[in-house]
Amino acid sequence: MTDNSRPRIFKFDNVKLLVMILVVVGSFAEEFTDNSDMFRSWFIFVNSFSAPLYIFLNGLFQKRFQKDYRPNLHKISYYLILGFVLKIAIFALRRFNGEDIGLDLFGSAGIDWYFFVIVMYTVTLYLLKDVHPGIVIPTSVVLGVVAGFLPLGDEFYLMRYFVFLPFYATGYYLTPHTVRRFSHQTKVKLVGVAFLVTYFVLCFRMREIIYPLRMLFTGRNPYSIVPIDGCTFYHRLLCYGISAVMIISVIALIPNRKVPLLTHMGRNTQAVLFWHYPIVLLLWHFGAFDFVLSLGDPLWKFSVLTAAVLTALLLSFDVFSWPLRKLQGLIERIPLIPCVIMDSAILIAATVVNLWFPI
Repeated sequence: MTDNSRPRIFKFDNVKLLVMILVVVGSFAEEFTDNSDMFRSWFIFVNSFSAPLYIFLNGLFQKRFQKDYRPNLHKISYYLILGFVLKIAIFALRRFNGEDIGLDLFGSAGIDWYFFVIVMYTVTLYLLKDVHPGIVIPTSVVLGVVAGFLPLGDEFYLMRYFVFLPFYATGYYLTPHTVRRFSHQTKVKLVGVAFLVTYFVLCFRMREIIYPLRMLFTGRNPYSIVPIDGCTFYHRLLCYGISAVMIISVIALIPNRKVPLLTHMGRNTQAVLFWHYPIVLLLWHFGAFDFVLSLGDPLWKFSVLTAAVLTALLLSFDVFSWPLRKLQGLIERIPLIPCVIMDSAILIAATVVNLWFPI
């Protein structure tokens, strides 16, 4: 967050609410990409910028510009606990749904990856706090490009760590007011409208060409398994370019004004991220999605999109953020040294569990 002497910039609360709605829409759409070309288009459109934008915003609001800045170890503990709790919950629900899967506490394709990667970014950028951004940002792009040649994948979230690092690093070295001033320019807004509309149309009209990029946009796949002939570093650079321009476009077009109810809901997006995928799994278990599919076209598609938006909005109410805030409050009361000991114990316990119950 910015300095408390400055007024809150409502634009970013509005952006966070929009991006979280799109994250939920993307999660719902992904469940039906085998059933509908429309959802394939929605999925590639949303996933080309939703995760990079949210990670960029996290970097933007890391309090690195405060005097005597130190990484918030209590927040690191909070993210670690949230990540492991969500990971175990998703594993249990997927087993509940009859999937024969193992439990991997140090890597997965689930939404829990976000919490662990943010911890890694927080530590990384603190260690590099005295390095000039002209070195860190280009180097992070090179690492993201080179990572695609390595057999990384989901293990320790390393592929996603490298691929999305440029977005976090760029946000880290900027300030909210700098981004707001830049995005407020009329020419930036006009370019944003033109690009956003053009790309949206292309995702639907040239779906078969753009959709194979999905495995690059997710940030978890090496070039060797992406279904594009000769997939290599320039495909990653293309995806970086699309994501970057989409981030600028979305931020530029979102108003910097307080919208009744909605702007406040934008402060609760972490709860939306935490709760929404378990809800998707429960909807499958209790047959809600099967019922929706039985409604026929186009009603079932409209129903899925409506359910996604309503789920995101519902989870943005304070009641769903309350448990997370209580947990954060409890962690912040723990003295620093015991907090470090607790984190070490959590990581050791996770290691032991992984050794006893291999995937």
